[in-house]
Amino acid sequence: MGIEVIAVIVLVVVGGAFWYYNKDQKDLDINDDGKVDVADIKEAASNVAKGVKAEVKKLPTPAKLKAQTKAQLEELGREFGIELDKRKNKDSMIADLKSGVKAQSK
Repeated sequence: MGIEVIAVIVLVVVGGAFWYYNKDQKDLDINDDGKVDVADIKEAASNVAKGVKAEVKKLPTPAKLKAQTKAQLEELGREFGIELDKRKNKDSMIADLKSGVKAQSK
C-alpha cells in the first residue's frame, strides 16, 4: 500500500469519527432559515442575554432582610460571596451585605 492510500484511509476515519460524535449537535443556524448570518448572531446574543438575566441574583427586599436572623443573613452573604460578621448587629450586617453586593456589581 502506498502512503497516499494510508493517508486517505486516515482522513476518512477521522472525518467519520468527527461526524459521528457531532451528528446530534445543533449547527450555527439558530433561526433555521438555511443560512448563517447576522440574524443568527443577534438571536444568539439575545439568548445569552436572557440566560444571564435569569441567573442574576438579587437581594431580598429590606423588609425581608430585616425579618431574617443573623445566621440567615450570614448564609445569604455567603451565597453572594460576602463574609459577614455575626458579632455585629443585624442592621450593620444588612448594610455590609448591601455594600458588598453593590461593590461586586461594579
